[in-house]
Amino acid sequence: MSPKLFKAIKSLWILLLIYIVLDFAGNYFYPEKDNTLSKVLDDLSYALSSLFFLWYFLINRRWKSVLMILPFLLVFFFFMKEIRNMVDYYVPFEETINSDTLRTWTYLIIQFLATFMISKRYLVEEEIHIKHPLLKVFLLNMGLFTLYNTDLGLIEKVIGSASYNSKSTEFIVNLIYYTLSSIKSVAYLGAFLFLTACLAQRENLYTFSKNALQTANDYFGPAVLIVISCIIFSFGGLLESAFSLELDFFGKDLTLSGWMNMTVLVVFFVICTRFTGQLIKERSLLKQKYYGVAGASVWVPLINIIALLMIRFDDKIKFLAPSNLEKAKKIHLAIISLLVIFQFRNGLLEKKVDDILMCVIYITAFWVVGYIKKFTWLFPIILGAVVTVIKVYPFYNGVYAQEFVFKDYVLDLFKHTFSIALVLTVIVFYGIYYIAYQALNTKK
Repeated sequence: MSPKLFKAIKSLWILLLIYIVLDFAGNYFYPEKDNTLSKVLDDLSYALSSLFFLWYFLINRRWKSVLMILPFLLVFFFFMKEIRNMVDYYVPFEETINSDTLRTWTYLIIQFLATFMISKRYLVEEEIHIKHPLLKVFLLNMGLFTLYNTDLGLIEKVIGSASYNSKSTEFIVNLIYYTLSSIKSVAYLGAFLFLTACLAQRENLYTFSKNALQTANDYFGPAVLIVISCIIFSFGGLLESAFSLELDFFGKDLTLSGWMNMTVLVVFFVICTRFTGQLIKERSLLKQKYYGVAGASVWVPLINIIALLMIRFDDKIKFLAPSNLEKAKKIHLAIISLLVIFQFRNGLLEKKVDDILMCVIYITAFWVVGYIKKFTWLFPIILGAVVTVIKVYPFYNGVYAQEFVFKDYVLDLFKHTFSIALVLTVIVFYGIYYIAYQALNTKK
């Protein structure tokens, strides 16, 4: 990793503090009606966004690059609304291009131009000598732009729909929300900078080299905070998409922006989960530890606090250094089974058939990945198909309540099979169980 990229990543905590304070203040105190304060806070938000994309260049005092990129960011963040309105008003294509399409393409073109300039300056500053360097760095930057504009998914919906009994409660909840939002943005930037370093070193972003993994292991604390945050937030985005697109067959309801967002989330989630799994495996080999349940649960909110602390201070935890690996694996898998049962406890107590089946399937899946010799995409595809077969009937329970029609059930199953939701489910299963595979499997 180059000194400039390392410095930018190392100083991300400063950006995080700036974001938490300014993002929270700018949104919490935003007036209900447009006035001078709202204009100032809007400009503050745009300035904060510009700071985000200029962070690498500012922290390294690359003033020439800053001056070359800044006009594009000013146009993109400060004047986008005016430009879109102007194009929509003056371009005489009403009969062939509707207003929404024109505004979308105006936005994308300006975004492409800004991304192109940022990518060019990264190539100059980092001297990246790889095949098709501009294209690869451009795609990375486009991915960062897309991720930056995503929300917190299900978390945002929960907070947005909540009602508060007091101003203090509302204040605390909003502070938590904007703190999480800030962590999301900064984590995405950290991941982007690391992936840029990997590109410069001609790394394979699907299977990372020992050098990349050992570098991350040397800074294990910051590395896992960044990558686990990325997994959790991208996971939330994928779940939200899966719920909203449950019956979207072949993605016919997705817009161009929707396709871009979903594609970036999928690719990013796969890269992050694979990196996490490989990092856990590499660390376990280096330190001669067996992380098992701790490694498999690093992506689970709250539980991962304990799991990551166990891995971080593994030298002091005998549980992670068993003398008999095969026996330890069974114990770890038993603990995972108990955690899954706890997750489905309400459904199990109420004897809900679908919850019982899901519990059995997920537990079985963990035991399978603990013993299979090689993890491939076939596993999550089969798992996703099995879950879909079970889930379809309850979903149409009202339809089949009076008479079960096998033909209708098959058609419903076919529709679900080709829905975007199933694709996203397979992606999620792949990431979750890949991490579990690397943590549980004793194969070196």
